[in-house]
Amino acid sequence: MVKPRAIFISMIVLLAVFSAYLFVGSLEPPSHIHSRDDVPAGGQSQNTELAATIQNLEKQLQEDPDNIQIIMHLGHAYLDAQQNEKAVEIFTRAVEIDPQNAEAHTDLGVSLRKTGQLMAALQRLEKVTRDFPEYSDGWLQLGALYRFELDEDRKALECFQKFLEMEPQSQLVPRVKQEIERIKKEMEK
Repeated sequence: MVKPRAIFISMIVLLAVFSAYLFVGSLEPPSHIHSRDDVPAGGQSQNTELAATIQNLEKQLQEDPDNIQIIMHLGHAYLDAQQNEKAVEIFTRAVEIDPQNAEAHTDLGVSLRKTGQLMAALQRLEKVTRDFPEYSDGWLQLGALYRFELDEDRKALECFQKFLEMEPQSQLVPRVKQEIERIKKEMEK
């Protein structure tokens, strides 16, 4: 049987990795179409660890199929592994189990975005900002969708500004401000 401490540590590691990936990766489009395919030195060991983590979480989920924490961590691991279709499936399950979970709705929107289902992603992220207006990541992800996939800079600007109002101390503030400045310059042309 898996020890609770091992589960807890793996969840913390996954959450940290996912947060960094999600927030930083969502603010800028890839530099070229296959940029996410590039494997940096040492990337193979990370992929092996991630695959082991996914396998471990899938096994835990079989034993406890409605555990929202396991489901969320598995979804984050799928996103990290770029298994976006599986992420859509698992975050859909998370939303069904816990419909008041703003993070689950947001992560479903991000997963839909990554699979190219832009209108579904837009509907989901708009729902997040409407139903959970205090959840800052919803605003950030909606802004990224407007900016990078939908070319709706005014709406992206509004979302990014809302995020800054809610998270003035976030580590992402410099990047979000930089993107706001780019948008303003582009709108002046």
